[in-house]
Amino acid sequence: MLGAAAAAQSALPSDPAAPSPEIKSRQYLFGDWGGERSALAEKGITFGFFYITDMLANPSGGRQETYAGWERVRGTIDINFDKMMDWQGLSFHATGLWQGGANLGGKIGTLANPSDLVSAHTTRLDSFWLQQLFFDNKLRIRAGQMAGLDFYGDQDMGGSWLIEPLGYAFGNLFSSIFESFNPAGTPAAEIRFAPTPHLYVKSSVMSGNRDPYQQDQSGFGFAIRNSPNFLFEAGYVVHPTEGNAALATFGEGYGAKTSPSATNKSYPGIYKFGGIYNGGKFPDPAGHRSKGNYLIYGGASQALFRTKAGSNRGLDATFSFDWSPGDVSRENTQITSGARFNAPFTSRANDRIDLGFVYSKISDPFANFGVLLGGSPLGSEKAFEANYTFQVTRFFLLEPAFQYYLDVGGNRRLPDAVVLGFRTKVNF
Repeated sequence: MLGAAAAAQSALPSDPAAPSPEIKSRQYLFGDWGGERSALAEKGITFGFFYITDMLANPSGGRQETYAGWERVRGTIDINFDKMMDWQGLSFHATGLWQGGANLGGKIGTLANPSDLVSAHTTRLDSFWLQQLFFDNKLRIRAGQMAGLDFYGDQDMGGSWLIEPLGYAFGNLFSSIFESFNPAGTPAAEIRFAPTPHLYVKSSVMSGNRDPYQQDQSGFGFAIRNSPNFLFEAGYVVHPTEGNAALATFGEGYGAKTSPSATNKSYPGIYKFGGIYNGGKFPDPAGHRSKGNYLIYGGASQALFRTKAGSNRGLDATFSFDWSPGDVSRENTQITSGARFNAPFTSRANDRIDLGFVYSKISDPFANFGVLLGGSPLGSEKAFEANYTFQVTRFFLLEPAFQYYLDVGGNRRLPDAVVLGFRTKVNF
């Protein structure tokens, strides 16, 4: 048997200038980290690191014509204690990051940010929690620090777009109800019950910190501030699948861990409805504060067409909405919809063509009050995105995108804006 050094030497390409087939097939740029990744996985410890950046420019329209980039380095670790002790169903999760750049959406004046990465310059621990499963994984209890938008109001096909409400979660969840978001997770506890592989209900209480970056600058402070959020969601999962990246399971991975059928076409999907309540005080357009605000949301994501059994090649679609009372929520309505065609070319099984639309509305009370003060009449913003997801290798993604904004910021007096750019992502 060859030693490690000899095996590594024999794996080198004969032509140093030629790309290594072994590198092309890697899931991670650094491979198995000298066998450490596999060794830790056998003990129940998995981890991941990635670098992602959005480079975008606004050649015309909006408040100004400019460009901006935003980048993020993120690390995650998960520990499954099943392989370490007799007590089963216990696990631990933690994630942290560094991010920075410029906010193109803030410069243009959009309601829907062109990049779903943008928030604040920070280096911090984002989330961590302990999780326990009961009754054959039907009941889950989780406690620690969480980003609410990762689980309540998130987009089930979110990785397909750059624009914020489609790429991550509804952009008005924080501004309307102060739901926590990544990377500024807050203390939380959650219970989830999935009586069947298809049906789940879950509920959480989370700290509704209104200035999370200042109230806990490192993420280690476990700061409980302001009034809490109470969250609820129920959902139905169609054809739950796992283990096949091409079939891209919708949702959090609820339900049975089944493999796609090689003889039948699989049409996974998820349908969900949820709500959030915050009992704190919220100002109306004139600044008068009243107690309590809430938000409701719903969504559906569904595979519509498959070319053949055992393949994801075909069409997926998504639609979602949220609403909160307009008297205390300035941006009180968002509607998102999108479609993606998986594997548009037979030789590119992991590529996608993605089309998306985001409707964001300023509530009538806030719009009318602004006009009374001499401001521009505000209404709704309509944003479109088209992109191509090019999976260059298993660890490297390139995603050029085109976005078009009508009535930027809900203001018809601003010229329509064009945004061009691309996203890159490298898994280490």
